[in-house]
Amino acid sequence: MNTKTPVDLPEGYLDFYKNLESWQNQQQIKLKQAYTPAAIDVVKIMDQTKRSVMQSIDFELDASVFREVYLELLKFLQESRPETADQIEKIRSASIQFDFEVLPVKIMEGDRPYFASLAQKHELAEELLVFSVDHTLRPFLRLWAAPYRTAFSEAGFDAWDFATVCPFCAAKSNFSRVRAADGRRFMFCDHCFTEWETRNLCCVHCGNSNPHSISFLTVEGFPAYQAYICAECKGYSKSFDERQRAIRIDPFITNIETIYLDLMAQEQGYTSHEEA
Repeated sequence: MNTKTPVDLPEGYLDFYKNLESWQNQQQIKLKQAYTPAAIDVVKIMDQTKRSVMQSIDFELDASVFREVYLELLKFLQESRPETADQIEKIRSASIQFDFEVLPVKIMEGDRPYFASLAQKHELAEELLVFSVDHTLRPFLRLWAAPYRTAFSEAGFDAWDFATVCPFCAAKSNFSRVRAADGRRFMFCDHCFTEWETRNLCCVHCGNSNPHSISFLTVEGFPAYQAYICAECKGYSKSFDERQRAIRIDPFITNIETIYLDLMAQEQGYTSHEEA
């Protein structure tokens, strides 16, 4: 789908992420051939434990398979981002010494000191190292989460109180969509593609629901693309209002192409609270 944005994004920026998503979809299809989803009552788990499903249930991940997908991603990155080919090659060479049992656990835990130490030890670009491990794990997360997406979306916002935390994989989210059919608002996880309901007029960061202290940033001519801003905690979150435009979006790509909303909100002193 080609969409017009109110700002010119860097050349190749969107194409890279579209190709990355396609690559990850292909990996998910391959992984699915040997995967049998577990019969899990995910709504009951998150209601009883108040923890994400992956914090309560262990999903089996074969380290050798993860390593194979990781090397495939490095190949994709070398071809898609030739300007980083030398740095990717250094990561590929160093990966012989990586512990592929530990890497996915550390990326899920957000253990940046671990990756900083690993990058320093092998003289690697830390951000690129984290990016490569993170995006290798995502096809696995999407595969595991897929059987339960309907249950999450139908559970209602009372079943999960942590609006910015994915109820399946616990990744942080700062993007939502307002559904055209009924005006209900759903947060979206770009790691595992899970959606879960949250309150419509509400700050997802602090819970503020005072209509006098919540407003929206938009660009003229693009009213469907919005940034909720909260005067109470100075937080913001992005959203696409399907009621404003009769189109079906790819939330993963829409989140990326609306980087201009992040810049607008941040320039006015608002934060996504992702570091929290």
